[in-house]
Amino acid sequence: MKDEGKEKSGQSMSGVNFNRRSWLKITGVGGALLAGGLTIGARAQLLPGLRPGAATPFQQRELDPNGGMAVVLLGTGTPIPNPDRACASTLVIAGDKAFIFDTGRGFLNNLAKAGIYGINAVFFTHYHSDHFGEFGEFMVTRAVQGADQPMPVIGPTGAKRVVGGIMEAYALDNSYRKAHHKDNWHEQGMVAEVTEASPGVVYDRDGVKVTMFDVDHAPIVPAEGYRIDYKGQSVVISGDTKKCAKVAEMAQGCDILVHEAINKDLIQRGMDMGGNMSPRMQALVKDMMDYHASTEEVAQIAADARVKKLVLTHMVPGLPPNPAADRLFTSGMGGIYKGPIVVGRDGMEINA
Repeated sequence: MKDEGKEKSGQSMSGVNFNRRSWLKITGVGGALLAGGLTIGARAQLLPGLRPGAATPFQQRELDPNGGMAVVLLGTGTPIPNPDRACASTLVIAGDKAFIFDTGRGFLNNLAKAGIYGINAVFFTHYHSDHFGEFGEFMVTRAVQGADQPMPVIGPTGAKRVVGGIMEAYALDNSYRKAHHKDNWHEQGMVAEVTEASPGVVYDRDGVKVTMFDVDHAPIVPAEGYRIDYKGQSVVISGDTKKCAKVAEMAQGCDILVHEAINKDLIQRGMDMGGNMSPRMQALVKDMMDYHASTEEVAQIAADARVKKLVLTHMVPGLPPNPAADRLFTSGMGGIYKGPIVVGRDGMEINA
């Protein structure tokens, strides 16, 4: 058995020296690397100056009608199950209004921890299952909590098929609860009022304007990003995309750009060091890399758009939430984009 003390050090990235074993330990490559996921076990920590959406899980939070914009990361992970990262979901707060962008598996517990019960609308970026998988449970939960009005849902073409299929799967559940609870069960709380939208302004109400725009996640079409404007502040959500000029155009001067990111160097190192990946799995991983934006490309988009703050989500590989892994993941980005870079973790709140 090889003596660990004799193993030569590898190259340094952002001041972190690593060899094969230390790299595997930091990144968790001993687990599964597929479709953008690394199975890891470290507990999430918060970056300095950021906090969870609520200090106490399941305690309702009062939103300030005179407040500004904020982003709460409800899911920063990928399709691969990860105890630290739910699938894709981002909450945007605008004063006393709250909007969800994607409802990936696991997001609902983080929403409960954030204490936000009144959601004004749900938006979908595209129809990979890790972006809509927990929508049905969200609808049941809002009905249990007493919602008696339909939920506005906005997405590109396909929204009616996807959401309609989900709600049909919950039709028996809805009927059972109605039969049991009678007038105490509001069936309207289980109704999704779906709008299939084209790029442009898709929501304009109470001072909040949401603009949909095309991104490049081919062969997934349509795939959309969103810009949210409120009282002179703005948040842009990229959705899943490779480097796309439209994102930089829509993010010009925005307060927060929430962008997916993939570190291709780390993925390649994981494939080289993992040792037991089948040719099929390697091919799937390589396919995955060709329709996501690299960390360097994301930094260039942020620099070109002169955004005030860059927040990374849907990160591939899904590294453990610790400072060493953060430095590895963002290596090289600071030389391109000079503003603050937040490596997303579930529960983080970032103020505009």
